[in-house]
Amino acid sequence: MFKIALALVLLFTISSFAVADDALVLPAKVIRVYATGAYATVTQKYDASGTAQAMTSNNNITAGNVGAAVEFGVTDWITAAAQWGPGYNFYSKIDNAAHANLADAADLFVGAKLQIVGPKAPIQNDMIRFAIAPGVKFPLGTVDWKTQYANYTSTKDFLASAADKHALAVGGRAYLDYVINKMFFLNLYSQFLYYPIAVNVIDTGLSGYGTVSGYQVPYPTYNPTYNYGYALTLEFEPHFDYAIGEGLNFSAGLPVTYSLTPVTTVSGDSLHPLIAPVATNLLSIGPNVSIMTLKTLLPLQLKVGYTLPLMGMNSNATNSLVLQFKVYAKF
Repeated sequence: MFKIALALVLLFTISSFAVADDALVLPAKVIRVYATGAYATVTQKYDASGTAQAMTSNNNITAGNVGAAVEFGVTDWITAAAQWGPGYNFYSKIDNAAHANLADAADLFVGAKLQIVGPKAPIQNDMIRFAIAPGVKFPLGTVDWKTQYANYTSTKDFLASAADKHALAVGGRAYLDYVINKMFFLNLYSQFLYYPIAVNVIDTGLSGYGTVSGYQVPYPTYNPTYNYGYALTLEFEPHFDYAIGEGLNFSAGLPVTYSLTPVTTVSGDSLHPLIAPVATNLLSIGPNVSIMTLKTLLPLQLKVGYTLPLMGMNSNATNSLVLQFKVYAKF
């Protein structure tokens, strides 16, 4: 059976910016554009028992990622959005694996945030803000794993792991804020994505391609599929805002994020018991600070954050430094 010598069988992604903003939507006809850069390092991974272990063969990972997003206030309580974060891994280095890289793009989430409760929502309230955001995650292209596998076996440069599942997902997000006063609010956030379409194992990565293509030599019709099921994210964030002066605002947050995926099911695998990806979970914390100014030609906000893993199972312990720029304009 094909086995990758690298410790990269786990999906590698960078949380290039927190999608868990507060439940407020943009005012009508206001556009907000994000540009994000992230630098990530991985020196450990969590095994099936939740123990942090060094990457196999010291295959430590460093990577740089750029992402973007755009949001537009359709009305005072409806905001349309397209978010590409994580975005593209423009740089990657894997110790002891000179030809391996992570040069791949994550998928795109498109949806709309509907504020149900809030100052200008259908149900008006100044202390509670509640919003939902139905959406669809679209795969941005596919990976030619046949070519990547050929490159791997011939010591050419190859993609070691995809940046995302590259499969269609449907679902949404929910936001709930409790406003304590003008400087403090508490945010609860959740995201649920369901993958309705099974994916051929041969199209999921180097390991999947190597295993299935090998068995297709004696059994040409052998073509098992994965059913990814769902991905769930839950987050709690205390948030602080302070007006430093006229047109200048400071804010800080301390989000605690928990994400999980279930055991992937395999179908059409009667010839050989393929080892399916296991369930994963990860708990992390991401302190951040930001400055927003209204004194420039267009309102600007700069946000700096650092994500630290706390515990997990079958997942990479990724540390990431994140820089985010937001620009606002009104039409």
